[in-house]
Amino acid sequence: MFRSLFNRTPDESLPEVANLKLGRTFTVDAVERKLIPEDALFVAPESALQIVAQGVCDLGEQSFLHRFYPNDDRFLLQVQGGDGHKDPRIDEIVLWYAYEVQYLSNNEDWDKLKKAIRRSSFVLSAGTGTIEFSRVWFANTQEDEAPMGYIEDIRDKDDAEPANKIYQTAMLYGRGLKDGTDEMLLVNLEEPEEGDRAASFLIGRAIPPHALFT
Repeated sequence: MFRSLFNRTPDESLPEVANLKLGRTFTVDAVERKLIPEDALFVAPESALQIVAQGVCDLGEQSFLHRFYPNDDRFLLQVQGGDGHKDPRIDEIVLWYAYEVQYLSNNEDWDKLKKAIRRSSFVLSAGTGTIEFSRVWFANTQEDEAPMGYIEDIRDKDDAEPANKIYQTAMLYGRGLKDGTDEMLLVNLEEPEEGDRAASFLIGRAIPPHALFT
């Protein structure tokens, strides 16, 4: 999904993608929320969310990753497609729910997690038990694989200069649910230029464009 994530968009203004942009609001259709099966870890927002920050990554091969950060920091809306300027293409919309965020100041704990996300499966602590997710990236091998690394430019104002740059290391996992749909787990290690490094365990669900109201 991310492929090569080191280049950044040269456009000065923030792009509008799927009618989403900094300062606007979005809601998830109530019918879509009812379709979430009981065994899912994903939680959908029940009210409108305002976008307070926006991030862009150039994935290469004429594909971009757009991230919209709402005023409820449990959620992250992500769109993959064109640049949002000359190319309005939308390939995928995913809503992420922050299941857990850990601030790991200890280098040993940080390195241990970086090693764990190289494996073909990841075991997530959930309530009193655990849930195993299988690797989506590099799914054709059981060997350890290096996670993806990328830099995201995040802005809280629509101007030329990013408000923050965050180097991130990530691996994507998934599991099947009882209704036959898939649930995603993105283990995302974040190292901002300023502030504490964090490990985010994001539970994701694909959202059809017609179920997203802006």
